[in-house]
Amino acid sequence: MAGAAVVAANFAATPFLLPDVADRLAIDIGATGLLSTAQVGSFAAATFLAGRLFKPRGYLHYWALGILAVASFGSSLATNLPWLLVTRVVAGLGMGTLTWIAWADATRFARGLGDVAAIAPLTAAIVSPIFGWVIGTGGYPLLYAVLAAVAAAGLVLRIDVGDMPKVGKTVSPSQSNRVLLFSLGILTLGGSSVFVFSAATAESVQGLSALQVSWALSVNAITGVVATRVKARPGTVRYWIAATAAAALAVGLLGSPTVFYLALAIWGFAFWMAVPAVLKMLAEWSLAPNERMGDAQAAMAVGRMFGPVVGGLAIGSGHFGRLSVVGAVVMTIGAVSIGLVESYRRAAAR
Repeated sequence: MAGAAVVAANFAATPFLLPDVADRLAIDIGATGLLSTAQVGSFAAATFLAGRLFKPRGYLHYWALGILAVASFGSSLATNLPWLLVTRVVAGLGMGTLTWIAWADATRFARGLGDVAAIAPLTAAIVSPIFGWVIGTGGYPLLYAVLAAVAAAGLVLRIDVGDMPKVGKTVSPSQSNRVLLFSLGILTLGGSSVFVFSAATAESVQGLSALQVSWALSVNAITGVVATRVKARPGTVRYWIAATAAAALAVGLLGSPTVFYLALAIWGFAFWMAVPAVLKMLAEWSLAPNERMGDAQAAMAVGRMFGPVVGGLAIGSGHFGRLSVVGAVVMTIGAVSIGLVESYRRAAAR
């Protein structure tokens, strides 16, 4: 849980980091999306390969925390974009390994998946106001130093990982599970394309300060925490994703601060109503409970990897409305494909 929280803190920092990096390094805001792409690209590789190469073990957890701490400290010393890109690639390897261990171990417990799912929005709710203050005080060097310290602090905690088999090449033959993995990737691609630029959008479209944005992101996270404690009714996942798409559309098209806060609140609740439900659908049609967890995290990571690229192309030098339209359309595709799986499985159960 602590390892998952460290990863969540790194992801929660991204919206604050990108505008500051753009300002301090004098580059286009769209180009800073490469930082998220680099970090999440290695994250995706780690989550996908770890389950096929290793068993979840405590020593891997400690190694991953150490790698993340060192990489984040290196990021705090970076003075150019290539240096930052390299350090974030290394950080992503640690983050992906930590995430795989957390989700794989969660399958041993009745509420394990829900508990791990709750960690991400809960962490974001706590750290967002802190990160808003940190970025305003010392910019990206200070924020990366804080992330390094957080990862290093995790090394003092004892971890007990249950004995689980290595997945290897044995996977479920379910075709609908493959569609769900595709849908998770599409959902996170569309969502991340808008979300990583949410701070820049709020500052340009709604006229909010970094601190005000941090409170909006906290609201987003708090509603996400609430959602992880509630189970989505069967057949409703597509509607929760559609609500997320509508919220993303409002972020870039409507210039009201109130709308921005409301949209992020809906986004947080709807997204975290959908994702645990999709993970449960994957587990139900898999050969082993932990079989597809690494694949699911890898699929979502691939979406997060290409999302900032798509978002960067859409936003250009400041086309925030176009960015939101593109993100909403992509998420709607994910809603439709998950809806088809829901309908197929209900028919198969009859």
